[in-house]
Amino acid sequence: MTHAPVTWTTLNLAPAGKSKIGILLLDRPETANAFSGAMLEAIPGIISEAAKDPDLRCMVIAGRGKHFSAGADLAWMQESAKLSHQENLHDAAKLTTMFEAVANFPRPTVALVRGAAYGGAVGLIACCDIVIASDNSKFCLSEARLGLIPAVIMPYLARRFTPGALRRAAITSRVLDANEARIAGLVDVVAEGSQLDEAIRNELSLVVQAGPQAQCAVKALLDQVREKSGRQGDYTAQAIASARTGSEGQAGLKAFFAKSASPWVVTVPGDLKISHLLERVES
Repeated sequence: MTHAPVTWTTLNLAPAGKSKIGILLLDRPETANAFSGAMLEAIPGIISEAAKDPDLRCMVIAGRGKHFSAGADLAWMQESAKLSHQENLHDAAKLTTMFEAVANFPRPTVALVRGAAYGGAVGLIACCDIVIASDNSKFCLSEARLGLIPAVIMPYLARRFTPGALRRAAITSRVLDANEARIAGLVDVVAEGSQLDEAIRNELSLVVQAGPQAQCAVKALLDQVREKSGRQGDYTAQAIASARTGSEGQAGLKAFFAKSASPWVVTVPGDLKISHLLERVES
């Protein structure tokens, strides 16, 4: 019996599901969550539906079992070597679609990493806004060692890694531990395995203090200023004017001056746990 290569679940932060987080779980632990064609096809659809949920505050991406993901499935890689250039273009487009779906998700995204993250998995992590890693995590851009290049994921790697660290990691395929990945810019928070739930609670507590519309606008603004060249004053002035006059900005300013909580603020339960969802279930 086969099961879905990706699973989606939500955890409520407030009664009646009025505020919740989504968890996108890479669910092929028997292959260290290696990317398969079915996985690449499933993720964009799941994310598209999740983006329609007005009560979703954040999406967490993690892998079931000991590892986040080994990157491309070995059988898939072996098959790609037999494909023509045009067929490989079509194959790579599936990867591009998946990475774009994650990178363009309008809510905050958090990668929760345990164990190994190799090749394209590092790219998936780099698509996220916040990265939390266990202290036993290992990261490797392994493509060059195979005579390949991290091409599809390079735009996302460049957004997180410092330039020198990315150049060295991509050219040498050296393995980075969690602290090296943090220094390189890929990882934001490193926690002991037993402290991962506390680390994710702390980060989620910060995420739900901010206005959801503002967070979406910030992500769009970051993309715009990265892509634009030259003067950006007119664009950024329009952005802040829209934020100040919008309903969320008005509500936030009103709450600030009244010394009260903004209407979108929720309290993350102190007993919220995600780690148990990552454990491999033996069939």
